[in-house]
Amino acid sequence: MKFYPLFATILFVLIGITATGQNADGNYMVAFYNVENLFDTLDDKTTKDEEFTPAGENGWNTERYQNKLNNLAKVISTMNNGKGPDVLGLCEVENSRVLKDLINTPALKKMHYGLVMQEMRDARGIDVALIYKEDVLPWISFTTLRVDLPDSVPVTRDILLVDTELEEKLITFLVCHFPSRSEGREQSEYKRVAAAQVVRHAIDSIQAADKNTNIVVMGDFNDEPADSSISKVIGASDPGVKEKPKPMLNLMFPLKNKGLGSYKYREEWNMLDQIIVNSDLYVGNNGLQYVKESAAIFAEEWMKQTEPKYLGSPMRTFGGKKYLGGYSDHFPVYIYLSVKK
Repeated sequence: MKFYPLFATILFVLIGITATGQNADGNYMVAFYNVENLFDTLDDKTTKDEEFTPAGENGWNTERYQNKLNNLAKVISTMNNGKGPDVLGLCEVENSRVLKDLINTPALKKMHYGLVMQEMRDARGIDVALIYKEDVLPWISFTTLRVDLPDSVPVTRDILLVDTELEEKLITFLVCHFPSRSEGREQSEYKRVAAAQVVRHAIDSIQAADKNTNIVVMGDFNDEPADSSISKVIGASDPGVKEKPKPMLNLMFPLKNKGLGSYKYREEWNMLDQIIVNSDLYVGNNGLQYVKESAAIFAEEWMKQTEPKYLGSPMRTFGGKKYLGGYSDHFPVYIYLSVKK
């Protein structure tokens, strides 16, 4: 277990079940999913969650909450050929209670997911989290990395850093949800750059502590792969470009180059949800290896809108203030990892 003294946070340890070994197909799915406002129905006086209460403008009642849980569980349980992801990063999760409700739905309970979450400082109370199969990851330690913005700006989500082993190979997951573009892309860029600087600092610290650690950075970055926060600050490049390998590789870059995306805004597909790995993991230097060309977007037809104006877009929970009863406004993204032979 590693602890990074530069991170002024508390370290928590959860003990899981002893790992049973590699999957039958030899690969492990690592995925990320922005679940679009997974709120319970209770009013938390410390956050701005009033709209997601029975008396709020969204009329968020028990029926709608249960429908949301079951819809998300359907998506997650269908992934990985019906086995569910082995490791799944999440964002827009209100608290550990809703996460427990999610992994205890009938579709997911049989998959024996453990959870990692530390409630953070976001004003709306939407945080990042990670769930994992307890028979895949033998132990978990985690901490949160504070993202500080200028004094006049409200606080944003912290970064969740999770240390563990996969097949006795060290691996660290960083789960992110960078500040939104609601004020405008250029006007808010400095916020995402600030979050990216925390990620870059974490990567440098991890590699300085142990060069044998595999690193996976995943999240909703609210930026595209070529934007400065990702390509310059984190330093994540396109693995398809034939040049000297960079320290970090953005596995969603090739998908973006094909015009694909995980989120649709004004008829344009955006690749906001991304998975980034260090070059050692990409080529398998530290025992684990990215399965080439396995990066993909999980977008089944039943997850999409059928209305002509929004045809093919993610079937979300709300369209404006209209309740649609869908899944999320984002599609999940995923990759596969294998043990280096």
